[in-house]
Amino acid sequence: MAPARLGRISGLALNEEVPTLEGERTSLYERLRRSAVVRHLLAVPIIQRVLVPARGDKSVHKFIRYSMVSGVAIVISQATILVCTWLFGLSGIAANTLGALAATPASYELNRKWAWGKHGKSHLWKEVVPFWALTIAGFLASTGTVELADNFAKSHGITGLTRSLLIMGASLFAYGVIWIAKFYLFNRVIFAGGPDGEGSGSVDNVEDVESVEPVEGVEGVEGVRRVDDFDNVGPPAAGTAAAALPPAPALGGNTSVGL
Repeated sequence: MAPARLGRISGLALNEEVPTLEGERTSLYERLRRSAVVRHLLAVPIIQRVLVPARGDKSVHKFIRYSMVSGVAIVISQATILVCTWLFGLSGIAANTLGALAATPASYELNRKWAWGKHGKSHLWKEVVPFWALTIAGFLASTGTVELADNFAKSHGITGLTRSLLIMGASLFAYGVIWIAKFYLFNRVIFAGGPDGEGSGSVDNVEDVESVEPVEGVEGVEGVRRVDDFDNVGPPAAGTAAAALPPAPALGGNTSVGL
């Protein structure tokens, strides 16, 4: 009879230790997560309360984590666009390109390892290529809206911080349009497997276990023999090994039995 395998809780908590396989290179995400600064930050009570709704393996929990990761990616990309357009005077397309390049690696690592709890080496064709394809699609869509916003700013004499904010808003609008579609593809296709690429992912309790062979003769119970009803247990059949054994002595006040 195959032993039951308990569901594995994946690294859904940012401060949860994830073992590294021998010879496997530790990623920047893992190094940051194990750093003392991040651990102290995650120990702050208000941050722990904020992260409580993100714990779990249902689609709603993944969506919450996906949304948080998107917030991080937005901060990185928009900060890059702001610096490139306001301080360096780059064009909208150039700033948007640099913003996408700066945010995509962090978005991939956080989505794969935190939002969907997958660890180990990434699969090139099943994960990396589709992720970057979606990123490029979003980038092309945002590039078109950014170019329109930049041309609008030039034609109306809008410069400085106002121009930067206009370009940032156009970029956010384009990415927002495909945001839901990306979550569906991440959840159903790209990161559909469990944390180790098998099954449906991690679980939150030990009740979700693989089914084992049922015990013959017991109805409604799988893999468990009920022995709590001793009154209904009859004497062993004649000729069996159990019947040949002498009767057990009655136990008195001391019920301890040495092994």
